[in-house]
Amino acid sequence: MDSWRLLDTPPMTAAENMALDETLVELKGEGLTPNTIHFLQFSPRAVLVGFHQSIQEEIRMDYCASHGIEINRRVTGGGAIFFDESQLGWEVICDKEFFNVRVPTQKLFRALCDPVITALDLLGVKSSFRPRNDIEVDGRKISGTGGTESDGAFLFQGTMLTDFDVDTMLRSLRIPVEKLKAKEIDSVKERVTCLKWELGYTPPLGEIKKAIQTGFEKHLGVRLEPGGLTPAEERLFHEKVGYYRSSEWIDMVHPVFNRHEVVQSAYKNEEGLVRFTVTVDLPKKRIKDLYITGDFLSFPTRALFDLESRLRSTPLEKESVHRIVGDFFENGLIRIPGMTRDDFLKPLDQILRKVEIAKYSIPLEYCNLISVTNGTFEEVLKREPSVLLLPYCSKDLRCDLRHKKGCRACGDCSIGPAWTMGRTKKMKVVCIVSFEDLMEELEKMKAAGVSAYIGCCCQPFFTKHVDDFERAGIPGILLDIDDTTCYELDQAKEAYAGRFSSQTQVNLDLLNAVMNTRVA
Repeated sequence: MDSWRLLDTPPMTAAENMALDETLVELKGEGLTPNTIHFLQFSPRAVLVGFHQSIQEEIRMDYCASHGIEINRRVTGGGAIFFDESQLGWEVICDKEFFNVRVPTQKLFRALCDPVITALDLLGVKSSFRPRNDIEVDGRKISGTGGTESDGAFLFQGTMLTDFDVDTMLRSLRIPVEKLKAKEIDSVKERVTCLKWELGYTPPLGEIKKAIQTGFEKHLGVRLEPGGLTPAEERLFHEKVGYYRSSEWIDMVHPVFNRHEVVQSAYKNEEGLVRFTVTVDLPKKRIKDLYITGDFLSFPTRALFDLESRLRSTPLEKESVHRIVGDFFENGLIRIPGMTRDDFLKPLDQILRKVEIAKYSIPLEYCNLISVTNGTFEEVLKREPSVLLLPYCSKDLRCDLRHKKGCRACGDCSIGPAWTMGRTKKMKVVCIVSFEDLMEELEKMKAAGVSAYIGCCCQPFFTKHVDDFERAGIPGILLDIDDTTCYELDQAKEAYAGRFSSQTQVNLDLLNAVMNTRVA
């Protein structure tokens, strides 16, 4: 039976933990250190964005600064997490050949989660694997994992939620908590759980570690021997820690542009979300700068930066961007578990469509709020859209028609003026009251021969359902709505069922601009 090191480090700062992660995987990749299971903790509390995420997009920086919560970036991908002193992290640092794979797969993620599932069982909690890389208890996440690589080594890491400070987590991450009600904060418990909630108490830390150790020994077929850092690891760790405290590392992904120049689009599949933020040179029709962000895992780590570099200064034309992205995926220059080149090309194609709209004298700031399905902006307008779809969530909360498909156009909310605009253009106007209602309405429109439509919905909704809109088969222009949406409030499920309890606003200026655009 192989012997692995069990490395149990004391609570450290976020920068120290990140520096040690990089040290362990780098030296393991060079074959200079043993295969290792590592336990880690944080002190003080920290929020950590995934390797490909932007601090500005994911974190409430002012709140964290005023409450002593450190901000840092993981060496692995995935989404932003809050890590307080009670949480326990676990890591596997080993030769790639141990698992006989060069590229992470769903099978590998499951193999790395199975030891922790066993540990939870030993602690009295029945759990199961949830693709792509989570562990759940009755549908609620209790542990998530991520990974990276260096030469011949993998580093995989996960968290064990022992207790859960919901309020601090919500206020640390970029969620509009000032608009949340107590019951909305409580709804987080529908999605996440922890040992304390499941057992009624928090087991001693030593007991949790012992259970995880037992799980890894059983599933990996190894014996774990306690050990400390090697002299080489100590030296490299102290060399690296300064960099992981620096803004160069923490702000490495920094897509901050003048909002009149930037165009964004995103695509989400079951495995994660990818977002492109692009600054364009309209006169030259070229990409000036861009960032690719999201909660996915990419291998090798630098591949995403290489792809960004190749796309900079590229002409804003479909053939050019498709060729570059296609080359990266087809030649194995980038590998993203659960994602293909098409998942990257869909948001890029949306960006090209948005930029093209600017030729109709619509400001690029407005173009960024427009998404198109089943055609280009010009093609949809040439079909003379005959239906206007409006969201019930923009109706006044006190309106007796909020959950109805009609409207009196009384002017007490933004739906009334939008309704009037549509009727003035002789369009059929319909309020959509749930996701199922939207799908039924699109099916009816297709059966009735509707050639095109204009709709209003938040961009996160369009991002999630871009494939549903395409499958409906009707050319459409979708305009972003203002104010806090169900996605920002983590109430998408309630909104789908027609029970969203906050109010959004139809962007009337944007709607007016699109409705009065003339195409040759």
